[in-house]
Amino acid sequence: MSVEVSAKPISKSRRYLSRGRNILDTIFEKHFSYFCDVYEEQYADKYGKFSLERIKEVGKKFAACGDYLNGVARIRCTNPECGHDYFRPFSCKGFYLCPSCSQKRTILLAEHLTEDVLLKLPHRQFVFTVPKALRIFFRNNRKLFADISRLIFSILREFYKKAAGKDIKTAMIIAHQTFGDVLRWNPHFHCLVLEGGFDDAGNFVYIPFSDLKKMTEYFRRKVINLFLKNDMINEDFARNLLSWKNSGFSIDNSVQILTDKARVNLSEYISRAPVSLKKLRYEPFKGRVLFHTQYNQYFGENVHMFEACDFLAELTQHIPPKGIQYIRRYGLYASRTKGKWSEHQEIIRHAPEGWKRVQNNLTKDGEMPEESECDISGKACRKAWARLLAKIYEIDPFVCPRCGSEMKVIAVIQDVAEIKRILKHLKKVGRAPPEVDYTKLLD
Repeated sequence: MSVEVSAKPISKSRRYLSRGRNILDTIFEKHFSYFCDVYEEQYADKYGKFSLERIKEVGKKFAACGDYLNGVARIRCTNPECGHDYFRPFSCKGFYLCPSCSQKRTILLAEHLTEDVLLKLPHRQFVFTVPKALRIFFRNNRKLFADISRLIFSILREFYKKAAGKDIKTAMIIAHQTFGDVLRWNPHFHCLVLEGGFDDAGNFVYIPFSDLKKMTEYFRRKVINLFLKNDMINEDFARNLLSWKNSGFSIDNSVQILTDKARVNLSEYISRAPVSLKKLRYEPFKGRVLFHTQYNQYFGENVHMFEACDFLAELTQHIPPKGIQYIRRYGLYASRTKGKWSEHQEIIRHAPEGWKRVQNNLTKDGEMPEESECDISGKACRKAWARLLAKIYEIDPFVCPRCGSEMKVIAVIQDVAEIKRILKHLKKVGRAPPEVDYTKLLD
């Protein structure tokens, strides 16, 4: 397939640039292969003997993110008198490692929760943590996250019922995270909880919580009983855990959520990736990674130094097995219950605007308008990508930086030889993408 490339210079104003190389890319390029080679010998006992294949799978996708040789889309101005164009490489759409794709996922999730799920009523963030003695079990059995999530919702529902003196319908979104500061293994649960619920008469009952001592103790006993029931600990260990004065179990609910901005911020926070590029520094000559953070009393430092392979081991331990769900919805926010919102006027009054728009678009017979597969996988995805770039960087990749006209995808190119020819031509005419490694074109 032959592609004609415009050789006109590009104006720098409002110019979109695909993501370039970053510190994490460099670390993976220089050390990931060796890390995989020594994993069984040096890291398998601690991080899991069956984790390597999954790590390789996710690492391979991350390494391919933004690599022009893996495929590009050609985007061109619709103004025939302009003809400006550029090429966008494919992304990995990953979450666990890729900072760029993780940020897009986080923002999309926050938008979805704020505009389509969370009722316009007071919410509060609850954070549930377990003692260090039990954290290792979550590494070896990721299904525990689902079990504890259900347990947490049952506890909140019981306490709400007791506080209200009657049955009420409440709601919760829960996200588990496996990472703490400096990437240490620290499984915990972030919950966005409706502060109250609806009774049988449709009235909203506001239930604030202040003293969490009883709930924390109840949480401790419920978790210990769960571990006992599943034969993960014996009765002696259970009694030992119950005897600790400082139990290691904790619940924090100090953050109240009253505004859309707070809903967005908390939704992004509970779905963030394990590592931020702003915290990393790489020393290539020594093969070390410096992790900058706020002063941590546990470590007694605000900068932690890793050998590169040790850093990769700490980071990749947070990659879950396939099929593990991070975000769960309970009560009024569960999919089945949410599908019946339209039957309850008390919920409709407090429903988010996005949900109301969808209801207004229902056809006369009550069925949703059909969407073609192309709309979902093609047009809709491209719009989301463009909208997120505009939101994050205040740049619209589908607005021509020369004439302001609309730009459209006119071709998708996956032939490596053709892509190399295009990239060589772009370099020749002074339009080489800065993030392209031209040494690969010599292969």
